[in-house]
Amino acid sequence: MENYSQLKQELMRFEQNRNTFGGRSVLPTQEFDDSLLKSDATLKQADLLKPEYNNILRDYMIERKGTDYQSASPEKVVDDFVEQMRYFNANVVSTAGEVRFISKADARQKEIASRAYQIYDRLGNVFVNDGFAGAVEGVAEYIGAAASDPTNYIGLLTGGIARGAAVGTTIGGRAAIRSALSQAGRSTFRATANQAAAKEASERAGIEAARRLVREGYNTRVAGGVYKTVAERVEREGLAALGRQARTKALQAAGDKAAKRSLLYTTALDSSFAMLQDVQIQSVMLDVGAQEKYSKLQTGFSALAGGIAGLAQLGFGKFRGASGLQDTGDPLERVSNAVIEASIPKLSKEATDKAAGNIVAAIKTWSAKVQAGKQYDALPVEVFKEIVLGKQTETAGKVIYEGGILGAFKDANVKFSRNDTISDVMTNFVSFLDDSQLKEINDVLEITGIKLGELSETRVKLGELLAKQISEDAKVLNTMSIFRRQVDAQLVAATDSLDAKLAAVNAKETIDEALDNPDKLKYMQSVWKRLLVSSPATTMANVAGFTQYYAGQTLADLFNATTLVGSAMLKAPFNKQGASEALRQARALSTLQAQKLRNLMDPYTTHDAYLNFLKVNPDVEKLLFETVTSGVERTSRRFGVNPEAKWFKRTEAFANGANMITGVRVQDSFTKSQMFMGELDKYLRLKKGTTLREAMQNGAVDTIDDDVLNAATDTTLRSVFAKDYTTLDQPELLRSAASLVEKFSATPVLGTVLPFGRFFNNVLATAYQWTPLAAPELLIKFGYRTIKGGEKSLTEADALSRMLVGTTALGLAAQYDKGRREKGLDTFEVETAGGTIIDAKNTYPFSLFLALGRAINLKASGESIPKELQEDALIQLGVGQLARDAQFGNDLYNLFDLVFNGDEGSARGGQTAAAFAKTFGNFAAGFTRPLDAVNKIAGFAMETDTAKDIRQAGTAGETFSLSATKYIDNIIEAFIDKTDSITGEELRVGTREGELYDPNPFARIFGVTVVPGRTATEKAYSMSQMHKWTANERSNLPAYDRIFNTMLAPLLEQETQQLMRSKQFQQADLNGRRTMLKNRLTQVRAEVRSRMEQGYAGGDGLRLRLVSKVSRKGTKEQRNMAMKILREDYNVQADINDLNIAELDLLDDILKGVIETYKNIQY
Repeated sequence: MENYSQLKQELMRFEQNRNTFGGRSVLPTQEFDDSLLKSDATLKQADLLKPEYNNILRDYMIERKGTDYQSASPEKVVDDFVEQMRYFNANVVSTAGEVRFISKADARQKEIASRAYQIYDRLGNVFVNDGFAGAVEGVAEYIGAAASDPTNYIGLLTGGIARGAAVGTTIGGRAAIRSALSQAGRSTFRATANQAAAKEASERAGIEAARRLVREGYNTRVAGGVYKTVAERVEREGLAALGRQARTKALQAAGDKAAKRSLLYTTALDSSFAMLQDVQIQSVMLDVGAQEKYSKLQTGFSALAGGIAGLAQLGFGKFRGASGLQDTGDPLERVSNAVIEASIPKLSKEATDKAAGNIVAAIKTWSAKVQAGKQYDALPVEVFKEIVLGKQTETAGKVIYEGGILGAFKDANVKFSRNDTISDVMTNFVSFLDDSQLKEINDVLEITGIKLGELSETRVKLGELLAKQISEDAKVLNTMSIFRRQVDAQLVAATDSLDAKLAAVNAKETIDEALDNPDKLKYMQSVWKRLLVSSPATTMANVAGFTQYYAGQTLADLFNATTLVGSAMLKAPFNKQGASEALRQARALSTLQAQKLRNLMDPYTTHDAYLNFLKVNPDVEKLLFETVTSGVERTSRRFGVNPEAKWFKRTEAFANGANMITGVRVQDSFTKSQMFMGELDKYLRLKKGTTLREAMQNGAVDTIDDDVLNAATDTTLRSVFAKDYTTLDQPELLRSAASLVEKFSATPVLGTVLPFGRFFNNVLATAYQWTPLAAPELLIKFGYRTIKGGEKSLTEADALSRMLVGTTALGLAAQYDKGRREKGLDTFEVETAGGTIIDAKNTYPFSLFLALGRAINLKASGESIPKELQEDALIQLGVGQLARDAQFGNDLYNLFDLVFNGDEGSARGGQTAAAFAKTFGNFAAGFTRPLDAVNKIAGFAMETDTAKDIRQAGTAGETFSLSATKYIDNIIEAFIDKTDSITGEELRVGTREGELYDPNPFARIFGVTVVPGRTATEKAYSMSQMHKWTANERSNLPAYDRIFNTMLAPLLEQETQQLMRSKQFQQADLNGRRTMLKNRLTQVRAEVRSRMEQGYAGGDGLRLRLVSKVSRKGTKEQRNMAMKILREDYNVQADINDLNIAELDLLDDILKGVIETYKNIQY
């Protein structure tokens, strides 16, 4: 016990002399000049560089931000301190971080903080502080503080959502709205003025359609028929459109009323946050003695000022409609345009005549070859093929068709929309044949025995004949496939791609719906995944990932525009038409960016237009709504579960409610709307020469064909990491690999190891597409195109631009990393405002570029890339950030190792049970993930969120409860007393003394992980590119590890402080630093073990040290033999962990004998 007392005295001396052991240059209280704080003179920021002020601020920054500020320049100390205080006063998240610091501070730290706060209070405001430059800097920092405060956006989001929610909050309210909308529609339909307007519009439309036919060369009879058809449709559909417009205006009016209410809600919410922030700030000032009493007036003014922020919703209101995507056009004009386009012929009169002649010639040629009098029930396939495709010839191995209906469509450059069928097109063609042409066709068809009847009926029946041939004959279907591909191969490819995507979705639903027995296990695993991502932190991570992709795609578009300009300059001398087209596309990509900005400024209208577009395009809606961000399934139809079952409805209500409350659904829908509408606009500009705004306002929806839809849908799903790579339009090897991953992820139990298979596939795909890894494939395509001839496709240009933007980003990441290395930051550590360091590990793809930038720099300097950095990069390409909560892969491996490879007498059964308990506890915790944010707030408020050591749990039951309640443990503790089975014991590590806690849990709620002020040990590990957790003692004895780490931390900190002051360490390369740090760690570890054996850690510490020593001596077989001798010869039946000191000494002696015996055996 004397040794234990001696250790306690050493630790007390270490605590009292941190300026020696810990390097903290704290000014002794008696030497502090109080006059510095009592003066009323206003200070400028430059005054803080004086030593008497700078030393105070440095002390504060060391305590607040860590050891980095021991050697920081006076300028950095001042700049970071001032910025830190501005954020403290203007950013709720930063305020919460300061509250946490003060709540955990001891008396000395509070005194240091008080001095720093009082100095800051003497600074003048930003406009009188340090001239124009200082004012600009100050205003920028305050703007940055406000812009990075997530609570400012909660109000805005509430304003947007409440507008819709307030319209139908109650059943009675929804019924009233429905009644008002219905009445508005009926009134509009009955209004005489509207009927007259529709009649007038129908006549104008009919006349316009007839004129267009006459101009194309059709006779007045055909034109008259079109006039009648168009007029009738426009009058009928126009009235319906006016009714829809009236209902929309009624809903808009109801929404405007709701918007006023939601603005009040928003203002109240913002005022509440401002009030809470002021209370926190004053509490900090009172706690450290920098303020004498609480000021209610100050809180009132803060609430009033905070309420003003609620009016920011009106700012967005001013931008409502800026996107130009709202439905404000004349509905009659849109209907007229749509009906005219649908009613006029696809071909000109000249092209129709040519096609009719081709038909007659084909039939006559065939009929001359057949025997006289032979009758046919239908056209032979070869005749039909010649009618449609024309004569087939082969040139240089390439099949060419000349004549036929195909020739007419190709000459007219006709395009098909996704909803067009070949029979529709053929019927349209037949409808505009002259009577003489119809008679001639009827005459030559007479040999088939097909009676087409009177001429008035022939117009329809010939179309029906063609449609019948198309639908019934497999060979003719092949003919029509050739027809469509010949007319527009690119469009057909896009259609096939969309069909493949839809087929994959439909197949999953069809197969699983057909199951005789519901797959409840698979369904519950799906619910678990949906709940696992139901967290504001996940929502913010998704927003961050989308934002990076969106910005990257914008840069890729601009880069593509630049290359198009260069291409135009090269083509101009010999291909003016090609140069003109390249410049047009370049302008389209450039002007698109302004529209995308308008969409961002007007998110609600853009979102409304997006939803309205999907309503009339259900196939695209199914693709985009199949999953939420990161490819998490949002549908439950594919598990064969009875949707009417009560348990199912309750489960779905809970899962969907969690998704909604935590913002998952809202974020998913709004991010997709921005990307989809932007990409739809882009491809319309590039391919059709029109904008989305023009297409929607003019009713020219036919221009949005499969080619445009497929490209826009594909990019949208990529941007939210939800693209399905298992569809038939993907290369076979890629499809097979992606399918294997998704099947693994969907398999019950296995899916807990890799929960998010589609996200995993998208992570790999993104890393490939946005880095030089994609270069070989692009070069092969370029070479193939060069040999075959032809222009670079837009898809190929997009892929090239993405690769080049990503490659450029890699170079920038390497440049950015140089500054981070100079500051001694770890792979994923990023310094932000006020010297705060955040861990960006969960910000893919930014995190991946951080790791690759570090690797590039190490390689460029001739240093080897350590395995830790390689692992970091591979983890970024692995399961991904969303799967970090599912720690089952390592758990299952450890479980297997314990069951089959454990030492004899090592309490294997208990450890195995604990491993099982932890695994299933982590799974159970996933169902409570939506409560994580509330749990963090509770822990922050009650200071119960100290990190727990689950390995200290005494039983498997405690291990399970600790694992299963990790998202609700603070909530539970708020209602019951502290319970070890729920709250557990505090964690101890080797790199930091004392309790471990999140320095800013409020920031973590929003997905931002703030790094505690770094100790010298942590900084040394970062500079050595070594994982900090490797400093910890980790054995099969959790109690031993805790004592060991408790003793290790202060001694290791002392050593690393000396190491950090060493020029040899500072100037060494990475290998040198790693070697020096490992040597120091080895020395300190040996010292800790020696002290434990001397009894410094008390009797139990000595006993655990002996257990650890014996457990590591010899081989597993030798230890098992020694335990067997102990049981059989000395009748000691306890497990090794339960042996007392005397028994351990005996076992040690036996083990030495066994080892010696084995050593002397002669072979």
